[in-house]
Amino acid sequence: MEEEQTNLNFDLDYSTAPTVVPELRDEIARAWGLPLGQRVEVCFVGSQRAAVTGVLELRSTPDFPWNPKQTLRLHIRGLEFSSREIERWTLL
Repeated sequence: MEEEQTNLNFDLDYSTAPTVVPELRDEIARAWGLPLGQRVEVCFVGSQRAAVTGVLELRSTPDFPWNPKQTLRLHIRGLEFSSREIERWTLL
């Protein structure tokens, strides 16, 4: 009887790539007025956190139909925050 091995690819690097396709991300970015998928510097309300720089990405998609008043879950370089925590952002 022949043995067969299955490669489960455990040696591949873990990726936190967004699960949102670019077209959907861009539509959400327009509705919320945020530079999703772009390199930015974000400053937070209340100065409780220092500014962070990196690519602004969605953590999860909002409910459809789009309601820009709904809070988005975002992240930059592993730091998670909500769209309501953003005081201002600057494109880099």
